[in-house]
Amino acid sequence: MAINIGTVKSIGRTENLQIIPDDRQELTKTVTSAGVSSVAVEDAGYVADGQVISLSAVFSDADFNTLSGYWTARTLVTVVLDDNTTISNARVVVRGYQYYDRLINNYKLVNLEIWKV
Repeated sequence: MAINIGTVKSIGRTENLQIIPDDRQELTKTVTSAGVSSVAVEDAGYVADGQVISLSAVFSDADFNTLSGYWTARTLVTVVLDDNTTISNARVVVRGYQYYDRLINNYKLVNLEIWKV
C-alpha cells in the first residue's frame, strides 16, 4: 500500500502516521522551509473532522517536485491514505525531507502534514 496525494504516489507504506485533533474555527500556522523565509498560512472556516495528519513517506524526485508545487501553490488535492481513507480538499505542507539512500539520490523521505480544509 502507498499514499496517493493528487497525482503523486509514494513508494511503499507511510511511516510515523499521526492524527492530531484540532477543532479550532481558524487555523493559522507559520511554515518555514530550508533556505526560504517563513510564510504565514491561514485557513479560515470549520475543519470538518478537526484533524491534521502528519506522516513520512518515500517519493521519487519528480513526485517530490510535484508535492512541493502543491505546497507552494496551496493547491487543494485529494489524499488516499494506506487504509484507503479518502480526504478531499486537503492541503499538503512539506515539513522537511532527506535523501532516502546515500547511494540513490533519486528518492527522498518526505515529512508531510495533510490539513483538511
